[in-house]
Amino acid sequence: MPTRRIFGTVFAASLVGLAVGCGGSAAPAPDSAPLTLDAWKAMPAGGKYEPHTLERLKQGDPKLQDDRAWEKFTRDVLLPAKKKDGVAKTL
Repeated sequence: MPTRRIFGTVFAASLVGLAVGCGGSAAPAPDSAPLTLDAWKAMPAGGKYEPHTLERLKQGDPKLQDDRAWEKFTRDVLLPAKKKDGVAKTL
């Protein structure tokens, strides 16, 4: 009988621990979290120009969510950065 009680207590404590650990708000995964301009500039060229990364950049800066502002950013910042990083593909 004592073994069952110990097992039951450990099992119940485990369930409570899981429930507490799973609660609360989870932080977004790093590959889906909004991205600041400074963080984007510091990224290596490999993933910097991927569509998903650029979308994260738009989410991270409310000014870039406007289509005209995004076009200006593309022309004034993104294209020169691509040339500097040696990434010659067009968007």
